[in-house]
Amino acid sequence: MGLSIHYSGQLKDPTLITELMVEVVDICKELDWKYRLISGPNSDKLTGIVFSPAGSEPICLTCLPDGRLCSPFNLMHKELYEENDLDAELIYTTSTKTQYAGMETHIAIIKLLRHLKEKYFSAFELIDEGGYWETMDEKILLGQFTTYETAINRLAEALGQIEPIENETAESIADRIERVLKDKLSNNK
Repeated sequence: MGLSIHYSGQLKDPTLITELMVEVVDICKELDWKYRLISGPNSDKLTGIVFSPAGSEPICLTCLPDGRLCSPFNLMHKELYEENDLDAELIYTTSTKTQYAGMETHIAIIKLLRHLKEKYFSAFELIDEGGYWETMDEKILLGQFTTYETAINRLAEALGQIEPIENETAESIADRIERVLKDKLSNNK
């Protein structure tokens, strides 16, 4: 649970991945964001960069040889999409939780991705649960961050009220958690 972004894209030309990597490395160094380059012959045939601002899940700008974005995790587990009758196209959508990075970092990520979209991508789609990508409105983003924080805090409070019972089964723990959450959520509407 937490505010996330979901994105997919296609480079204008697959050879642009090298230029994109160089530019993102420079930005990561400037902002003191951790990063890892993915390049050369590897089992997944991915090339690109994965970077992670403090508090954020990693942002994967890794491409298949045809220039289509695909996260290493999705590619490693693509058979799960098939086995669960999920749309095979979902392996090309990457999700990144930014909730714990904070609003300023979320904004920086969105601005960087918007810049990269314009410069390197022929197609790029992003869904921002914070609404900032679509609106560039910090008040809307603040409202979304507040909503998610409130929900997370309520969940943590409800779970914190559950006392351990010695030798309790996993099933009875799950039942108690369900009852507490239903009670807490129905009383706070």
